[in-house]
Amino acid sequence: MPVMIKLGDFSIDKPLLLWINDGLMAIFFFLIGLEIKREVLIGELNSVKKLAFPLFGALGGVIVPVALYLLLNENPSTFKGWGIPMATDIAFSLAVLNALGKRVPLSLKVFLIAFAIVDD
Repeated sequence: MPVMIKLGDFSIDKPLLLWINDGLMAIFFFLIGLEIKREVLIGELNSVKKLAFPLFGALGGVIVPVALYLLLNENPSTFKGWGIPMATDIAFSLAVLNALGKRVPLSLKVFLIAFAIVDD
């Protein structure tokens, strides 16, 4: 279903599916970014020592999937697909944590949110 926004000569015409996917992802990362900013300024990640663990974990979450993809991929024409295994892991983890609610420690939530931002 096509959906269009038009203001004077400016218009954006995209299928509803793209509006939902792109719009929800923009809102998701905006809210996660605000949460990380709060944690860095006044929360659990307010020092370099506290930030180091999620930062290095996120770097591992980037490097390891990409390395495995490139190692196991035998077709040189598909080497450009390395971003797919890197980007799909954290959204599922955050959804599970959100579903578990208060049964999950705050420190784990902060770690995974920081991991998500650095990773993506």
